[in-house]
Amino acid sequence: MRPPRLALKATALIAALGLSLTACGGNSTGAEAGTSQGVAGEPVQGGSFVFAEVTPINNWQTQAARFYEKANVLHSVLDRLTYFDVESGQLVGWIATDFTSNEDKTEYTFTIRDGVTFSNGTALDAAAVKANLDALGLGIEEAQIQPNVDFSAYESAEVVGDNQVKVTLKRPDANFLRATSSVAAGLVAPETLELDNAGQSAIAQIVGSGPFVFESEKPDEEVVFAAREDYAWAPETAANQGAPYLDELVIKYLPEVAHRAGAAQSGQVDLVRGLQPVDEDALSAGGGQVLAAQGVDLTANQAAVRIGSGKLEDVKVRQALQVGIDRQALKDTVLSDSYVISGSVLNRQAPGFVDLSDELAYDPETSKKLLDEAGWVEGADGIREKDGEKLEITVASSNNSVVIKPAFELIEQQWREIGVKLVNRAADNAFLTNALVDDQIEFFGTRQFAYGGLGPVYGPANNTQTLNADAELNDLFTREQAATTDEEHLKLIEEEQRELVLDKALTLVLWDEVQVYGAHQDAHIEFTSGTAPIFQGAWKSNG
Repeated sequence: MRPPRLALKATALIAALGLSLTACGGNSTGAEAGTSQGVAGEPVQGGSFVFAEVTPINNWQTQAARFYEKANVLHSVLDRLTYFDVESGQLVGWIATDFTSNEDKTEYTFTIRDGVTFSNGTALDAAAVKANLDALGLGIEEAQIQPNVDFSAYESAEVVGDNQVKVTLKRPDANFLRATSSVAAGLVAPETLELDNAGQSAIAQIVGSGPFVFESEKPDEEVVFAAREDYAWAPETAANQGAPYLDELVIKYLPEVAHRAGAAQSGQVDLVRGLQPVDEDALSAGGGQVLAAQGVDLTANQAAVRIGSGKLEDVKVRQALQVGIDRQALKDTVLSDSYVISGSVLNRQAPGFVDLSDELAYDPETSKKLLDEAGWVEGADGIREKDGEKLEITVASSNNSVVIKPAFELIEQQWREIGVKLVNRAADNAFLTNALVDDQIEFFGTRQFAYGGLGPVYGPANNTQTLNADAELNDLFTREQAATTDEEHLKLIEEEQRELVLDKALTLVLWDEVQVYGAHQDAHIEFTSGTAPIFQGAWKSNG
């Protein structure tokens, strides 16, 4: 028997802690995604688990879950058809117990698990899955909800056989199956799909089949979820196959980066996202945990190139900037041991990763030579010029990463040595709003979810990466999606990486995506391949 659920206690926003947490460098536990972290021993039943996020969440709609603050919570509210198991590197069953495709990857059949229900009692059967797939693949026009970008090949779904769903695609897509494991492909009750956009964006109205159920909300302060007692359909490789060990999950917001380590160390929160490198050693030394969840489902942190201004139109300039970055210095000065220098645009643990580290080695002399060949001549102030125009370029990014701004500050210094001026607008959200769709802004500092091939991220002409419609790359993306064997698929993914990183240099890769969490010493937590905490298996040694 599970112990009685703890009564909900009203709590205020996390107070600023007067702790002095400073350290040089920073060492972490080096936690890999999907691996067990925290306290050893048998799980303890019961208790309330407090997770501090970086910013409040105002839109919980499923397709909007491509942002950490949403994905990290919705993972525990919405189940998916499949789950990517990091340790085996394989897609395994979740709500679908079996999944197959035809030879040309245009039809996929899912066998739906028996006995699964949404938290309102509605059956999560083949009909409910079809309704969700239609919403993901076609969008919901009357609710002004756009299709999921990873379902661009979707045409239709039909209920067949004994609780099965057959999906038909408009064109081959070798990545479709992997996309069904995305948190942005979470399954909601048919009643939720009937709501308007505002209704589907409100956490109080979203009904899922996950291990936690909405209980209460204080806007911009906290959201409380209760454990679902009858949950019994975790991914097939999950250590906990039943209901959560915890009684409740409390999501709070802690935007002040300097207070996060102290909050975890003191036990004011059990887990907090967005720990800065300077605080890692201090938290560990104080008995807390530093947990680095690797973003296997995500691209590397990168400066995605736009060529609208013309300054980066010559591939030699882009290649010069690529080898003009001293990535080791970046790790030694700005990052910590929690971070891994990129060897490609994919995370090192991702299927199909190809290590291009040797070709990315820091080589300022080659940079200068390439810039000379491209016609950019050093001016009186040391900044290169061509046809009366300075080689002055701008980077924009969100403030979601605690290291993004200082990282580009160091790159700014490195590029100055080869005659390039970088205007650093990283972490400037106000500037980013317009820069996202402005191809005159040369760089977009980013990382994106990528489930298999890179086409959905870089292919669309209106993407927020390169904003370039490169015909050769799009042809490559199409061929990769149409691959009918794993061998062919992986070979084309390798080619995509070489084209993007080396031959065309349309992305300047920096470090593998990682979310660094701080945890109290009593917390035990695992992470998904998308860096989301797995609260269904979380527990605390003090209950």
